[in-house]
Amino acid sequence: MNARSLSLAAVALALAVSPACRKPKKTDPTRGMTAAQLLTQGEAYLKRGKMDDGRRVLRLLEENLPGTPEFPKAKLLLADSYFFDNGNRYAEASVEYASFLNYFPRSEQRDYALYHIALANYSGIASAERDQAQTRKALETFQQLLQEAPGSPYAPDAKAKIVQCWRRLAEHELLVGIFYVKSGWFPGAEKRLKGLMETYPEYVDRERAYYWVAEALRQKFVPPSDSQEFQRSYYQRVNKTPKDLLNKAETAQLQKEFNAFEKVELAKYREEAKNYYQKLVESYPNSEWTGRAKDRLLEMGTRGVKLELDS
Repeated sequence: MNARSLSLAAVALALAVSPACRKPKKTDPTRGMTAAQLLTQGEAYLKRGKMDDGRRVLRLLEENLPGTPEFPKAKLLLADSYFFDNGNRYAEASVEYASFLNYFPRSEQRDYALYHIALANYSGIASAERDQAQTRKALETFQQLLQEAPGSPYAPDAKAKIVQCWRRLAEHELLVGIFYVKSGWFPGAEKRLKGLMETYPEYVDRERAYYWVAEALRQKFVPPSDSQEFQRSYYQRVNKTPKDLLNKAETAQLQKEFNAFEKVELAKYREEAKNYYQKLVESYPNSEWTGRAKDRLLEMGTRGVKLELDS
């Protein structure tokens, strides 16, 4: 037998034996399982910490057997598989809980799903210096839970976390206001800090809020909007529009009147600043901010505090 014949024989032998040597294909053990069996199998995987395997099995039930009695529990378990995963997958969990509520809006487990959506958002709360979108989402969902199910076993924790959300939001607003003061945007700081005390009366750190709103008012100038309004009013009184040129006498009169207006406005700002410093001194005599407030009052010529300190 020549070399060519040997080569052809080898190829033929290989083709003949190869089917017998191939490994049999693995069959999917979940194929043909009932919804109850898939639910049991998926739940067993999750209990053993095999989240990916559990999700794979539960997805089969979700995709192929959505009309079965086991479907609601499978949907909730899918959400739980992300929530309790070690990979910090709260965003995916929130999506799955929302999907569960969309499918089963009247479920007895509604409070459970709402609570865990709120917790998922709560877990993403940033420091007070950062944007507080997640805090607001958590707050809204905790409040929704209490509104819909005030007797829920999750209500006490929801109430406690609502307090923490309010405190974080208040602290954020305070820090923004302080930043505005330090940046020299005093009208914006005043508005932010006063709004803070009105919006979060029970949660605001009033010691710092009083001090920093006083600081804003102490340094505040007449806002451009007020200056422009004063100028428009003057033009109307002299029967001119802002497009018209003022003569020398009119210009001098405008400057004189604006200076007088500015003096009155600045006096109002400074007096209001003193009032806030005084509130701090009287309401929080032992605060670290009280000493700073007293120093400011002395600088601004508040006699009552000076006499108190000298006595």
